Amino acid sequence: MSDPVTTDSLELQDQLHLSDAVVSAQPTEKGPASDLVLEVKNLSVDYGWGENAVRAVNAVSLDVHRSQILGIAGESGSGKSTLVYGLTRLLRAPGVIAGGDVKLNLGKDTEGNQISIDILKASESELRKVRWSQVSIVLQSALSALNPVLRISKEFEEILKSHRSDMKKHERRARAVELLGMVGLEEDRLDRFPHELSGGQRQRIMIALALALDPQLVIMDEPTTALDVVTQREIINELADLRARFGFAMIFITHDLSLLVELADEICVMYAGVIVERAPADALYSAPRHPYTLGLLNSAPPLHGERVELEGIPGSPPDLADMPTGCSFHARCPYKMERCVTEVPPLLASDSTGRVVACWLHSGDLGVTVPEELGRTVSITPASKIRAATNSKEAS
Repeated sequence: MSDPVTTDSLELQDQLHLSDAVVSAQPTEKGPASDLVLEVKNLSVDYGWGENAVRAVNAVSLDVHRSQILGIAGESGSGKSTLVYGLTRLLRAPGVIAGGDVKLNLGKDTEGNQISIDILKASESELRKVRWSQVSIVLQSALSALNPVLRISKEFEEILKSHRSDMKKHERRARAVELLGMVGLEEDRLDRFPHELSGGQRQRIMIALALALDPQLVIMDEPTTALDVVTQREIINELADLRARFGFAMIFITHDLSLLVELADEICVMYAGVIVERAPADALYSAPRHPYTLGLLNSAPPLHGERVELEGIPGSPPDLADMPTGCSFHARCPYKMERCVTEVPPLLASDSTGRVVACWLHSGDLGVTVPEELGRTVSITPASKIRAATNSKEAS
């Protein structure tokens, strides 16, 4: 993958066939803000209209930087997939975007200005130009996503022919072979139908398709859910290697928080349509601050160390059509206080790692004692070290 786009803003706009209404060029800020690929502010998504609308994502804000892997974790129904389908405008009816802003940064022009596209204002034709060339998505079920009556070569042919019309047929074939090689597959897989491939092979093909046009951002929506643990490990390692080689940013969605610890740089934990904690992966793994995050970590067996008894989270997620007052997690929280029942906690900075958490235990109010398990000192154990240790154990 090449460096961030540096071109004339009008030239890039013409290449992607984008209108003046959705494209803006702003002076580049210094610091982390200059490295942003995606900016989401107060995005809300409803299912249904009017009085019967159900708020599935509620005023979520997040940023994704170049080459960053942002993990999003939570139980089924927490709003993970709805969030990414909303920010990519892939929602199906009755899903509607109720508010917010989504800005995709395309790169810099020759004068150093940041070129951005307003995703929520773009037309369908403009979105089609951006979706695969700038942002791509790997869906949960590869078998459902791949056309069962087309050979794999045809899937690559359609993408490259639509977006790279100047490529000749033999060049498209060569590019498809190159992409399969990136994910560890041989050329002969191009002549197979989806049902002739294993689940891991189909998922690798979906990843290769997502990388076909060198996008800046790749969204993985639970890509390893239906795979066995050995294949999961192979896919995760390949994704980490591909990110290191090509530098694309990634949003990785899963219900398995322990999986994200090995892959992600930063993790957002979602519950009932909101982010309840966001922190660097190492900090979140070693010292969770939200009771829900702690519950998720305690629900999965540790990758190494002593065996411990697993503890599930009691109860069930709230009904989004009949949300409780106060903190949405209070009915399941063992640390509930009176304030939790009546007041919604805001996302507040929690420590020096850049973590934010929505929990009254960390409000700093006098008289509030933080439980030991939610106030541990952050122990930096890089995800790469955890992965290396795990691989070493598997090899032995």
